Amino acid sequence: MCLVMVGQVALVTVVTAGHQEMQAVDSVPAQPDAAQWEDAPTREVSLNKQQMALPHGGGSVDGMTVQSVTNDTHVAFRLEWEDPTRDTNISEPGAYSDAAAIMLRGGSKPPITMGASGDPVDIWYWRASWQFSDADPGGDMYNYPHPENETKPGQAAGNPLSQASYDQFAQNYYARGYGSLSHAPSQTVAANAERTEDGWSVVFVRERGADGEFDAAFDEADQMYLAFAVWNGSADEVNGQKSITLRYTVLDTENGGLSAAESGGSDDGDGGGGSGAEAAAGEAGDSVLWLARSATNWVTALVLATAAAWLFSYWRLRR
Repeated sequence: MCLVMVGQVALVTVVTAGHQEMQAVDSVPAQPDAAQWEDAPTREVSLNKQQMALPHGGGSVDGMTVQSVTNDTHVAFRLEWEDPTRDTNISEPGAYSDAAAIMLRGGSKPPITMGASGDPVDIWYWRASWQFSDADPGGDMYNYPHPENETKPGQAAGNPLSQASYDQFAQNYYARGYGSLSHAPSQTVAANAERTEDGWSVVFVRERGADGEFDAAFDEADQMYLAFAVWNGSADEVNGQKSITLRYTVLDTENGGLSAAESGGSDDGDGGGGSGAEAAAGEAGDSVLWLARSATNWVTALVLATAAAWLFSYWRLRR
């Protein structure tokens, strides 16, 4: 029985831990229900309340499923999470939209707090109201007959969050730390979503190469650091109030592997901005990962099996 248990642990660990290959296909899927996603590797990430910068809040979503596919020219990510409410209308005060984002940076690991002055990050953002709202997706709450440049100053000023309509349903941003979000000159990211039985399924698609100054360039870096965020509109989550990943997922841009980022130094975990409980949780996660990696080592498995056999023999002799 001990040998069977050891074998089961090793098998499960080999399947679920370590690198997950990013599936290569002839054309990357732009639809959440495309057949290519059925065989794409899956990675589960944990989400936590944002409490590193004001305004603190969020945390209504516990986890997310991430998948990736690629070809020679494009890369696609599918994010899925549970959300019992469909929040797509922001046409009145106090109404917020469901949303999701991916934060990316190639090369060195940036601080998890949306980068820093010397470590800019690229952010891909999707908002449900842009794709599914029956009203003005930018938030039309003015019904009286006034010129729109007076009653809709955001649209008059060209605010990217206040457009009258959207065609790509995603926007590209740069950040150098909290409070520094800026609209990227190059808008090449597209997104498409569908409402599932339990929540949302959102696909982000973009070319592997990039022309923007801080765009994530998959062909120019050996590895890409990824972090994720979700907003639940019915839980009043907006701006800094969101559910976020506290540890990075690493994409190997050469072989397409997805894995948990290794901790260490100032780059570890929450970038030095989290609570002691979060740090302890990160250390516990590192211990679990270490055990998982050890279980995949057949030398370790052999030692464990031998010890189990001796213990079983000793128990039989005592009987």
